[in-house]
Amino acid sequence: GIFALHDKLESAGAPYPYGLSIFFFVLGVKLVTLPLNWNQLSSSAQMKSIKPQQDLVNEWYQDNAQMKNMATADLFEKLNVNPLAGCLPSLAQIPVFLGVYYSVTSIAKAQVFTEGFLWIPNLSGPIADRRDGITWLTDNWVDGAPSLGWETTLAYLTIPAILVCTQTAALYLLGSFDAIDETKKETQTVGLVLRVLPLMIGWFALNAPSGLGLYWVFNNVLTTTQTVLVKKLVEKDELQVAVDTAALGPRRDPLPMASDVAPDWVKAVESGKILGNDVDLDAPEETAVEAA
Repeated sequence: GIFALHDKLESAGAPYPYGLSIFFFVLGVKLVTLPLNWNQLSSSAQMKSIKPQQDLVNEWYQDNAQMKNMATADLFEKLNVNPLAGCLPSLAQIPVFLGVYYSVTSIAKAQVFTEGFLWIPNLSGPIADRRDGITWLTDNWVDGAPSLGWETTLAYLTIPAILVCTQTAALYLLGSFDAIDETKKETQTVGLVLRVLPLMIGWFALNAPSGLGLYWVFNNVLTTTQTVLVKKLVEKDELQVAVDTAALGPRRDPLPMASDVAPDWVKAVESGKILGNDVDLDAPEETAVEAA
């Protein structure tokens, strides 16, 4: 794909054909995966909308995990919401990234990227073989200057720096930190990982050809732009779900809401009758009544 785009751009007399071919390749991937991204964000919006009802179910059945799982499943079924719908798009895009990664590194190792892009001297540099690590930056210094010279070295270092900045901006623009509660230990770990993630990606870029770093930068910018725009469009789904879930009952009182979600087994539990073999009635009946 990148080679075909390069040949067309080069025949058209476009400058930096390899750099532009990487950009248009990423753009094409984003367009192809747009339906997947749309479904993922739509599912996230719906899950966000029903969170108040989920919280009520969790509070009501906090002492009975089995009943809580049944109530949550019935809530999803009634609203036609699939909590796993957002996972498949992310998994489906992993092979795309891996394919691009190995393609770009193989091309760079073969020294096909012999041209630069804007201020970048060579898209195969500063390192074509990832096994060499950051030796281009740490080894063979002469008179206080890196082996490639300060001008070339700083030019290559701009790609990891831009990548760290774009990844950090993407995390904030996409609201990745919004759901993190710093008072809870489990979410503190997630917050730490998210804050370190841009630095880790920047480190990986130091150990890869500039062509791959350029792909990451383009992917960050286009993914963030696409996600922000799609999120605004799927807000309609979120609002619609919020209106629908309001019909389940007053949010300040979980009993009517849960009874409406699963009237059969809730009434069976309240009356002490067994509904199937999967319902655990060993829990005290007060579990369903105390929250009322």
